[in-house]
Amino acid sequence: MILMSEMKLLKLSSVALTREKQIPIEEEFSRYVQATNWVIKILLKNRLLTKQAQILDAIRDNFFELFDNRETYLNDVVRSACAEIARHRRLAGTVRSMRDKTPFFKKGRAIFSQPLVEISEKALILTLADRTRVPIPYDKFSRNQNKERIAEILKGDPIKVDAHGKMPTNKRYGRIRLTWNNEGFVNIDIRAYLPT
Repeated sequence: MILMSEMKLLKLSSVALTREKQIPIEEEFSRYVQATNWVIKILLKNRLLTKQAQILDAIRDNFFELFDNRETYLNDVVRSACAEIARHRRLAGTVRSMRDKTPFFKKGRAIFSQPLVEISEKALILTLADRTRVPIPYDKFSRNQNKERIAEILKGDPIKVDAHGKMPTNKRYGRIRLTWNNEGFVNIDIRAYLPT
């Protein structure tokens, strides 16, 4: 029996974060932007790097020294950089003023995948570069609006480790986009694959 799933985008907001939480999250956002723009520059210089495996092999050592030594973080940054270059090329076909400009990743956004971010009933948990885990609580209104969907996503959480000794990821949600709001909030967009 094949289970069909439907892709839904859950839009949540966080509560107003305390200053102690804002500082490391803002640093993580700025580091993500720097890393993504660095990868964009490398890709534009080396036009022969077209496949993701080639890109990862070419930049892995320098990336680990400069930014972060987590493989998942590197994959997220490379995917964001490739998407930004593709978006810029599509827009340059129609918007004349973008044709002579180089693409760049805008400040205030970050797109993470598991295990860098995890979903719980009341908060999103972000793992920083120093392996500290920062919970970002959902605000009451958006949490209650998406309560059933979050519960459905959490049913897909793995219970035990696999044969390699690693905890598998929850297949019911993909990458999560975090958008920094200058008032101290974080907007959270979760791409969920919910069974129909």
